[in-house]
Formats: sequence, structure tokens, C-alpha cells
Amino acid sequence: MKNDLKHATIRLPRGHLHRVDNGRGTLLQCLGGTLWLTQQGDPRDIVLEAGEEAVIDRDGTSIVSALSDASFVLSGERRPHEMQLRARQAQAALAAH
Repeated sequence: MKNDLKHATIRLPRGHLHRVDNGRGTLLQCLGGTLWLTQQGDPRDIVLEAGEEAVIDRDGTSIVSALSDASFVLSGERRPHEMQLRARQAQAALAAH
């Protein structure tokens, strides 16, 4: 699934994907369910639950995967400090395994 609309709620059934091309600076806000964000050229995997958000910090292709039925919003807002926090959390989780 590909959608270029900004600020519209996107519903994604479990197991489905949403592609974001060249989305650097795009804010991904998880409204419900569980999402998995992966970005081209980035070894981090970011899992978001309802109420959490992350900023896409790379150009190229980013994939939003629904680990459960989910809904989310994409917007052009930039919040790099929050993305850095999420990256540290993901790295800590990987190091714990």
C-alpha cells in the first residue's frame, strides 16, 4: 500500500505494509495497534505502540509494517530529538538480547 496523503489516518491490517519514499523528516504517529518501521540503509528496527511516534530520518524507502491491525498518521512535522531517543531505545533493546 502506498499513500502520499499527509495528516490522513491510514488503517493497516495486520501483516500489510505501507511504503514511504524519500520521507526524511516525516513524523509517523501510531494511533492504534503495533507498527514496525524500517528505513533503507538503517540497521535499526523501530516498533511503535499506540500513542508513540518516530521521525523518518533517512531518504530512500521506509516501510511501515502492521504487526497487528493498526492506524497511524504521517505528517511533515520534524522532531529529531524524539527519533534519537527511539534510536537509543532500539539499540538498548538489541544489546539486551
